[in-house]
Amino acid sequence: MSSESSAKSRVAIAFACVYFIWGSTYGAIHIAGLHIAPPLVGAMRSLLSTAIMCCICLWRGISLRVPRAAAWRLALVGILLMTANNLMLIWGETKVASGLASLIIAMIPIMVAVIETVLPGGETLNLRGWIGTLLGAIGMFVLLWPALHRTAGNPDRRSLFGFLILTLAALAFASGSVLSRRFQVRVDTFAATAWQIGAAGVLNLAIAVVGGNFHTAVWTRAGVLSILYLSSFGSVVGLTAYTYLLQHVPVTKVSTYAFVNPIIAVLIGVVTLHERLAPAEVTGMIVILISVATVILSRTKATPAPSDPMLEVPIEE
Repeated sequence: MSSESSAKSRVAIAFACVYFIWGSTYGAIHIAGLHIAPPLVGAMRSLLSTAIMCCICLWRGISLRVPRAAAWRLALVGILLMTANNLMLIWGETKVASGLASLIIAMIPIMVAVIETVLPGGETLNLRGWIGTLLGAIGMFVLLWPALHRTAGNPDRRSLFGFLILTLAALAFASGSVLSRRFQVRVDTFAATAWQIGAAGVLNLAIAVVGGNFHTAVWTRAGVLSILYLSSFGSVVGLTAYTYLLQHVPVTKVSTYAFVNPIIAVLIGVVTLHERLAPAEVTGMIVILISVATVILSRTKATPAPSDPMLEVPIEE
């Protein structure tokens, strides 16, 4: 096999990992959150992922020591991504189907684009970007329509609350992504990731202990396996594949995961979790995916890479 063919094969495998593994994490999050409180799920996942990342750093001879100024920045970004975002995502999936949750999280690239537009020195949206943003708002309204009129005009407050939680989760991740771009921390990707996930893991664990989550947790086989899957495949394998793609493929192509992951998540939810989508929800899904693609493809101007490529656009959640 030629080197060119080998390179294409590696890229194809990396895309498959990012598409399918990250798309499947929504179902795993749903299963883990059924009997285990979100802070405890987040703590176990983050700490296991941190242990794996530290082992990788030691194996590759990468130092985990970082400057003090970089440490607090990495910790802040990690807390936004793996505490604020992750815990609210797990919580939200106890109230909303995993497929619908993935569609709300898919709005993160749009949120990042809007935040960048309003911040000084940020990258402004062009006309296509604003059209995509408007489509995203319309898609969210269509997605919410069944919950607003669930039974005889009475809103489904549980689902609406879930949508609100998931929107805040997406906003937390978007804010962490923007901060990461501006911090420009010069630290190896794997070491930076270990610090970010580790800081979030410690905070998640503290929240779980204070909240008494260890006493209420029901450690089912499915729940434990889901946490192990999220820690190893969702975080480590998915991150490695994503980082490889950013180094070998244009960012606009890599960003296509943002509208492929929800399709995978919806299909897995329907097949394995027996979730069902109303016609309006299917329509909203299509509109949101089109809006995300429109915004991503509108931002074709090259921008400086963030200090940690993982943070440019959302990971599995």
